[in-house]
Amino acid sequence: MNREEIQDDILKISSNNILIELATGVGKTKIALELMDKKVIPDSRILIVVPRLVLINNWKDEFKKWGYENYLPNVTFVTYVSFPKKAGFWDMIIYDECHHLSERCRESLSSFSSTFNVLLSATVKRELRDALKYLFPSLVTYKVNARKAIENDILPDPKVYLIPLTLDSQKPAFTIVKNKNKGNPITIPYRYRWRYNTKTRRVNIVCTQQQYYDDMTSFIEWCRPRIHAPIFKNMFLRRSGERLKWLSDQKTVFIHTLLDHLSKERTLTFCNSIAQTEQLGTNCINSKNKESKNILDNFNAGFCNHITACDMLNEGINLASCRVGIYASLNSSERMITQKLGK
Repeated sequence: MNREEIQDDILKISSNNILIELATGVGKTKIALELMDKKVIPDSRILIVVPRLVLINNWKDEFKKWGYENYLPNVTFVTYVSFPKKAGFWDMIIYDECHHLSERCRESLSSFSSTFNVLLSATVKRELRDALKYLFPSLVTYKVNARKAIENDILPDPKVYLIPLTLDSQKPAFTIVKNKNKGNPITIPYRYRWRYNTKTRRVNIVCTQQQYYDDMTSFIEWCRPRIHAPIFKNMFLRRSGERLKWLSDQKTVFIHTLLDHLSKERTLTFCNSIAQTEQLGTNCINSKNKESKNILDNFNAGFCNHITACDMLNEGINLASCRVGIYASLNSSERMITQKLGK
């Protein structure tokens, strides 16, 4: 099995509703364009649904790359957020990263009429797949997961390195703040934290990296059995997110050192925040940087070897010859891990 055989198999599917579930990197976008060219004519009404606006240019580049520019004048792009506003008749609708087809979007499908529907994703959960079979009659699924793609040499077998890091338990370099809105502050060492268990004054507790982590974790574990109540659920989720970001921030110095050793490799670092993308390199891709597209183009053209990104490159964006991926923070979502690995 190779990419050409996969494409030929999909093009032979006679159903008007096709779910293409291929591992990231196998070539879903090109296959979707081939299906478009086979099923409709250039002046047809075509709607392409994307998760984020930034992906529209990526799709336009793919149209030009594979010689389908003549279709673009009749192609409309829309995000899943605005998808219900495009209700009506379409010759073909292409759902990019269709795992974003939310319940709200699925409810609006009754207002759409489309001759052909092509759904693309690398990560469709069973519940969504069952819902799609109901929404799109005679839906045919063609699936090649990452394992199968690697076994058939379609994708390279990735080498995964888990680098064990430990939190410092010796050097007092952090401060836990209790009652931060109170006055009359006092600064104390961590071992005396219970002597000033008061809500009437601000308490600054000097602690080590490990102690700071333990304090966050103890609060999260206190909230856990109480999350049936909305207030505690919100506190649990907020503090868990803060802990994840803090842990990621503690790796910044180490990643700097790692990147120095990988200076000749083409590297993408997945960061937890916009600030971290900027700390780890000047070629940072995030929603704040207006030069993000130019940086991505320069990377794909080989003018720079290292880029950092926060969320924007998780899915749907093509990278050329990216050799090393560094996870400053490993996402808890299995779907996001799969998408990032595909880069």
